[in-house]
Amino acid sequence: MRRLLELHVLKMVAIYTVWVALEEVPGGVRGWGAQPGPPEVLTHPLPQVSLMNFLLVLLWALAMPYCRFRRMASCLSTVWTCIIIVCKMLYQLEIVDPSQYSSNCTQPLANDTNLTPEELGNSTLYRGPVDPANWFGIRKGFPNLGYIQNHLQVLLLLVFEAVVYRRQQYHRKQHQLVSPVTETIFEDISIEHLDLGLVSCAKYFINYFYYKF
Repeated sequence: MRRLLELHVLKMVAIYTVWVALEEVPGGVRGWGAQPGPPEVLTHPLPQVSLMNFLLVLLWALAMPYCRFRRMASCLSTVWTCIIIVCKMLYQLEIVDPSQYSSNCTQPLANDTNLTPEELGNSTLYRGPVDPANWFGIRKGFPNLGYIQNHLQVLLLLVFEAVVYRRQQYHRKQHQLVSPVTETIFEDISIEHLDLGLVSCAKYFINYFYYKF
């Protein structure tokens, strides 16, 4: 079980981090101080990622295909997630008043755009004042814990990943074991053991499946 976690905890972190980044779309915020709604864009409903969350997506997009970047991505994601949480909490202070600097765009004339009047009316840019901080991934949100809980869960998952790796390092050092070269569950099974019995054959194909996965 520990070996299984060691192999796949990084994939869990990457998938959940990207999901959180895509979940907090800036286009789904209805002006400053509002709760997030369904994604809204000017033309087509494509996913949007805020500027602060984009770095998390970029880190894991580079880390998953290239193994040597994975540990660095975990460290940078931990630091950047902490920065996002702190920025979100600071933005909730009463001294921050988005109404002082929020603005909206002037609606274009009918012959200056390909959008229908209904699309213009539903657009976040023209419906009301827009807080520019929303596009960075920060907004006024209540309650505060519910607003930052997704990134707190990402942070806890990153801590869990570090615990799994440290536990495996301690186990191998305590029992004087060598770290496996390949990402397999049964470290002592290779292709030479394929014909030694049904159990060895099953272990080999389990290793092959998780190696490919």
